[in-house]
Amino acid sequence: MQALVKESIEKAALAAGLPEDRVINMVASDNLTLDRPRLELQFLPETWRRTGRTLAFERSREQRIRKSELYEVELSVAANILADDDAWLADFTYAFVAALPNGVNDKRGNWVRIRAEKATFGKTPDNRVGDEVIEVFHYINELFDLTFTWRVTAEEVEALIPAFTINTSME
Repeated sequence: MQALVKESIEKAALAAGLPEDRVINMVASDNLTLDRPRLELQFLPETWRRTGRTLAFERSREQRIRKSELYEVELSVAANILADDDAWLADFTYAFVAALPNGVNDKRGNWVRIRAEKATFGKTPDNRVGDEVIEVFHYINELFDLTFTWRVTAEEVEALIPAFTINTSME
């Protein structure tokens, strides 16, 4: 599922104007050799809830198929957009959220809902010497909390008796 999540975020980031190959996994510390702007992803723990709901019921002459939801899974992803230009970051964050789809289908055909929960703007504090601000590097970031929700489903197939004959003779 993490591959689908990363692919969905990459598509939205490229559509919003992030250069190619700038969506990466989170690094341990800020590395000056990595190009900015970039988007760093951190996958947080998943939440699994047992549901057991029936989603679909289909019946034919030969069989009965019941599709049920076993679990509802929620994955939170921290998407940190690192930049060095205030105007670019403001334009990109708006375009990024607008480019995020409402959801996508996974490889099993189940709907994966995508939501941007909240965003936090970050800027390093000023280094001051007296009244002067010393700024070697100008770095800013926007941290998005994205939530991906999907289902774990199962299909139960039950064979039916298509025809039968009742013998009523008492021989």
